[in-house]
Amino acid sequence: MPILLQIQLEYVASTVAQRLDSLEIDYAIMGGASVCLMAPDPQRATEDIDMVIQVDHRSITADLLTGILLKSFPSDFGPVNQFGHTIPGFKLQLPGDAVRLIELEIFDYASWPNRPQYDLQSATRVTQEINGYPVKIFSAEWIIREKILSQYQRRGAKQAVDQQDVENLLSYAIPGKPELDFDRDQELQDALATFLQRKPKLRSDLEEVIKCQAIFGNWCDSSILFSSDK
Repeated sequence: MPILLQIQLEYVASTVAQRLDSLEIDYAIMGGASVCLMAPDPQRATEDIDMVIQVDHRSITADLLTGILLKSFPSDFGPVNQFGHTIPGFKLQLPGDAVRLIELEIFDYASWPNRPQYDLQSATRVTQEINGYPVKIFSAEWIIREKILSQYQRRGAKQAVDQQDVENLLSYAIPGKPELDFDRDQELQDALATFLQRKPKLRSDLEEVIKCQAIFGNWCDSSILFSSDK
């Protein structure tokens, strides 16, 4: 599938955000789209948009939202068959009246309870103005944590992309955020150790924002730097 130009990604993201806001659906963009929106890089692109929604009292899960988007905004969304499962595709107009469906992969904590990182009530997010509209994205700290973990779990080209994403986002990270406290999670510690083996030049930059005494021996006064206040 062809990649999205930056201007196309920004248009899709801002329009999808408007449609979700009109439905009063809380959300956050993640994955490659979040990296490209937060830290634009000519060498980094994506072909789709991944996001998480918060299930509220209406019990609108990711699956239900697919049907709602297709029914409520037929001019904006069309069905995409992904491994036998229907997901929404945003109808991106191309030159010559052609239309390309941009896949929207939507997740929610209620449907994936084994992924607590999808709980928007505890995750940190940022709001970025794109094409004059506020778009909600997971914070750099959240994305860095997930990318460090995914590069540990993957191999090949995607692993290299994850590592580069971390490097691109480090300047946006704020020390002291709970997502970057690795002390209580052995898998995160192992993932960080593996990352440093592959990207040793980033050690000092990572040490500035990540709390991991097992590797860095840093930030002894965690009660000050890592509070529950988001």
